Amino acid sequence: MSFWRSIGYLLCISIAVFILGRLYPRKWLRTDAFPFKSFKFEKNGTIYNKIKIMKWKTKLPDASLIITKILPRFMPKKRLENENNIPVLINETCIAEATHVIVAILGFGCIFVWNGIGGWIVSVLFLITNIPFIIMQRFNRPRLVAADMMLKRRNGFNFGEANKNEFEREENEILGAGEATET
Repeated sequence: MSFWRSIGYLLCISIAVFILGRLYPRKWLRTDAFPFKSFKFEKNGTIYNKIKIMKWKTKLPDASLIITKILPRFMPKKRLENENNIPVLINETCIAEATHVIVAILGFGCIFVWNGIGGWIVSVLFLITNIPFIIMQRFNRPRLVAADMMLKRRNGFNFGEANKNEFEREENEILGAGEATET
């Protein structure tokens, strides 16, 4: 019985956090700041190539595809249809990452739902199952940012001289490493 209560708890927090993520105003997001900006050790997401992310990231289940079919206006399209929706995709990677981090942490509430070792096991397993989704967002976001910067530069967007060299360095680092690993 405690197992099923734990599963019910995990399902409830997952749905609640997902809904909060959908309602969170995107204008409040700072995609270029902590915690969403790549950490130095991540090398703009290229570190995840060491765990062969390109081979397994498309095999992960995607609940947003189900929700898009049920409530199409509730979810933005995840496909890159044109250059205008790159910022939307960048924001969505932030929301998805935050959602998975929050539910992974709240999942430890199973310890109180199911006293004893069972609650700990379910909590740790739930954390472990969320890690690949967090990694996938942290891998995709820098690539999208680089593509967005490249398109803005191509369209004549003025980054300002102070940021121009930084943007070019990050773009070359991300796109150069991505091309080298996919061949």
